[in-house]
Amino acid sequence: MADLFRKPKRKIQKRKIDTEEEDIYEEESSRVSDIRDLQRSRERKNGLTELECAVGITKAAALEDGIQMTGGGMMMTAKKKAAMEAASIEHGLRDQFEKETMLRDEHEELRKYIDDGLTHYTKDNSSNSTQKTEKEPKIQSTSYKFSSLNADDRDVELLKEAAAKVRANQGKKETELLSEHMLAGIPEVDLGISTRITNILETEKKKRFLLQKSAAEAAGLPAPLEESGESKPKHRRRFNNQRRPF
Repeated sequence: MADLFRKPKRKIQKRKIDTEEEDIYEEESSRVSDIRDLQRSRERKNGLTELECAVGITKAAALEDGIQMTGGGMMMTAKKKAAMEAASIEHGLRDQFEKETMLRDEHEELRKYIDDGLTHYTKDNSSNSTQKTEKEPKIQSTSYKFSSLNADDRDVELLKEAAAKVRANQGKKETELLSEHMLAGIPEVDLGISTRITNILETEKKKRFLLQKSAAEAAGLPAPLEESGESKPKHRRRFNNQRRPF
């Protein structure tokens, strides 16, 4: 009788776990994790910069932008300021030398220019000394040379002489342009007021000496002696070198 009034037990519905699907999922997840680990191992680490070592990675990332937020305002970092100053200096140098159009060795060109000037100066002096004595026979020789030639040969010789004169004039123009380029390429240096005053005094002293010398030569008197700046302060140097008694 007891068994008749006993409630029947409910059969608990147990969910059957599909072990195969779980195994497949675990295998896929393990494969994905292995691939990620392999990719991480292949990554190339560059290391830390000097800024990251000094400040830290997080602060260095904020400082690389160049502008930092401090106290509700924006402040430019020293690195950004230095970069802007370097850019301004480079721009100023380009403006300073923008007149120079071609690259060349200025020292070599200046040496050539001086050598050419010296050769022309010596040639002019020698030609001026011999020009008075050899003027008449040279005219006769040139006239005799052209008279002995035919008309065509005479024209050819005249053209050769004209071409030589044109080349000489072109060389003079090139040297003038070169000197202008060199002067434009040399930057000016501020020497200061004291050096300017001393230079002006020295030039005036030299002018006065040359005028006195030319006047003495015209009058037949001996040339005056040039005042040297080293002879004056000798007594001062002696006085300064003396030791004071203790």
